[in-house]
Order: sequence, then C-alpha cells, then structure tokens
Amino acid sequence: MAYIVRRQSVYYLNLRLPKHLFPNRHTLRISLRVRERQAALFLASSLAQQVNSHLREHPLTAPETLRALCGQWREATPQPSVPTAPRAASAAIHKPIVEGPALATLSKLYVEEGKRGGTWRQGSTDDVERALADLFELMGDMPAAAFDAHQARLLKERLSRCPQYFGLRPEFKGKTLKQVVESGSTYKTITAVTVNNRLRKLTAFLNWCKVNRYVTENPLAGMKVMTGSAKEARLSFDRHDLVALLDHEALRKEAVKHQWRFWLPLLGRYTGARLEELCQLRLDDFIEQQGIQCFRIDDSCEGQNLKNTGSRRVLPIHPTLIDLGLLQHVEAVKAAGAYHLFPDLEAVRGKLGHAPSKWFSRYKTKLTITDTRKTFHSFRHTFIDDLRDAAIQDSLIKRMVGHEDSSVTFGIYGSRTPIAAMREALLSIK
Repeated sequence: MAYIVRRQSVYYLNLRLPKHLFPNRHTLRISLRVRERQAALFLASSLAQQVNSHLREHPLTAPETLRALCGQWREATPQPSVPTAPRAASAAIHKPIVEGPALATLSKLYVEEGKRGGTWRQGSTDDVERALADLFELMGDMPAAAFDAHQARLLKERLSRCPQYFGLRPEFKGKTLKQVVESGSTYKTITAVTVNNRLRKLTAFLNWCKVNRYVTENPLAGMKVMTGSAKEARLSFDRHDLVALLDHEALRKEAVKHQWRFWLPLLGRYTGARLEELCQLRLDDFIEQQGIQCFRIDDSCEGQNLKNTGSRRVLPIHPTLIDLGLLQHVEAVKAAGAYHLFPDLEAVRGKLGHAPSKWFSRYKTKLTITDTRKTFHSFRHTFIDDLRDAAIQDSLIKRMVGHEDSSVTFGIYGSRTPIAAMREALLSIK
C-alpha cells in the first residue's frame, strides 16, 4: 500500500482514513519535506504508524487536529541519511489500520436482535442502550476488532470518572461526556455499582460479537471496578430515622403538590418493596385474595418491569396503610380516570423512580439523616431485618420481598401464595 505521492519533486504523505471515522474526508495529505524516495517511505511509514495508534485511542480527533499532529510528529522523526532497509521492509513497518464491522453498526444489530427476541423488557432495553451510548461518547466508534485490552482499560477508567446526572447538570451544558471526563474538574461521579452495571451490559454486547464471529476475544470479560462489601453499600434505618421519616404531618406538608411524597415512604416501610416496583403500581394491582386486601407486583402491563422472576408476587396490605386511607386513595385516583397509583410520575430513561429518589434524598437530608449509605432502599433492608428479628422463616421473607429462592422445596413446589402467613408476619412491622 502506497503512503506517498510526489508533487514538484517533493514527497507527501497520502494516507487513507477509515470511512467510519471520517465519512466526509477520505485521505490525510501533508508534505513530508523530503525529495528522496527512501527517506519519504521511512517518514511516511512512521507517521502512518503514529496516526493509527492515535486514532485507536482518540477516534474522535478532528481532521485538522490530526493534520497538526502529523506536522509535529514529522519534525520529531529523525530522517536517515541513507536508506536503512529495502522498500518491502519499509512498507512492513506500518500495520494497516484495522478494518471490519464498526462497533456502532454491530450495536444496532445487537439491540434489534434483542428486541425481536424479547431478550429485554423496556427498562432493560433502555439500560442497554444507555451503556452503548456511553461507550460511543467516551471512546468513539471503531472497528470491533480494534477494541482491544488497552481500549477496555481506558473505557473502564473513563466510565469511573463519569459525573452523576450528566444530562441534567447545568454546568455541563454544551459539553460532551468525554470533555467533562477529561477536564480534570471535581464533581460527584457515578457509583462503582453503576460503573459495573454498565460494564456488564457492554460485556454482554461484546460476548454477542464474539459468538457471532465478529471478534475473536472479549477484552471486557471479567472487567469491573472494586467495590465495598454489601454492608458498606447500604444501611438500614434505625428507630430514630423511621420516626422522623414517617411523621405523618411532615409527609403531608411534603405532599401538597405530589401525593406520592406521602405514600411512597410509608409503602417502602410497610411493604419492603423496591422504589421502582412501588412507582409503577397500577390501580388494578390492588386486589383481594383469600378475603384479604392485597396488592400485586407484576410486569403484565406496558411500563412495568421486574428485576427477576422472583420479583413477581402478591403481598397483603399492612393494616397501618389501610388505616391511613390507602384504599380510599386508590378509589379517588380511579374516580379521576387514571390507571396508575401515582399518575403524575414521569419516566426518566425508563425509570419512574427518578424524581422520587431525588426528592427522598433531599427530604432525609432536611431531617439530618446525612449518611449517604441510607437511601430509599434502606426501607427494604429495615423491613427484612425486622422480619428476621421477629423469627419469620427465611423462605417466607424471600416470598414477601421478591427474592429468588433457590431451595427445591420453596422454589419449585411452593407455588401457592401463603397470604395468611404473610399477613401474620406483617404485623411484626411497626
């Protein structure tokens, strides 16, 4: 492959650029400032090598920037006084820029196949597409075969420096994610758990690429950032926290504009359900079974998603919630023509719990509960702890909170929902 052309006795670098990176510019041309062919071949091969290396690490480099860099590399490259190698050896110095299907093209095929096969529900599809978007924003597009171990390490490092709520923060307006990550600024980053979730999604994508013979290896396999233990990640609420958080008058003041601000903390306390499970409740999820008022957590309707198969469950309504008027609230919302328990919640990136999560963080801070390990999910930890303290069977607790039970007895043969036993267990939650 020729990398040089001659114009008026002076040789020029004439390097073909990858189409997937430069769709509007096919070649990079710059004067080598030499008149001898062998010296031109040596210099062109060296520059081509450096261009290839730079594009693998910085695929979004603008053509003008690349041209300027070539000028710097040209001046820094020593020129031999005599040819040091025959022409064939000179050409072999340069490794051709890797070609093949681009990651962006393959990602579209991957998502389309996943949607057709029903691999993911809507919330999971959104998470996959978000992880892929981060990949291309941070690394740019490139041939799948060019994504090697170095690229994988660089991606992990950049993901770890991503800011929380990037698209919603005014100080990042007009900046790309990569610009923010490489700026060296100080800001609150996404958690290690979030980084690992994104890496898992991208690992699955590259596994698909490998299975379909687009790549021979998956450089992301097994890659993750180190995290603390589960106990360090989240804490339960203590009694003082619960008294402050569940004060009815305080909650009513918070709920002047949004009723979910009153009900969600109470539902979290007396059901142990995940925030997203509560936010997506529909009015027809409130049912009666075995003469007991219950609600179900399901994914039978659009917009409802479950974490796993064990999450699908029916749970009795705690007497305290009934006394506070939950069923009357259900009827009032139904009379207004709505279908969801909290009709004013809007999904952000497929999650209805986005606004409630942010509000709850402000609410608990206002109550001087400032430990970052105490979040809405702490209601779930507290619920489980209280049931265990009351000597409730572990298999029943798993049923109540939607944990998958791997035991043969309860996982396979225990298909009937023990509503009465659940109601009795709920009475230990005060």
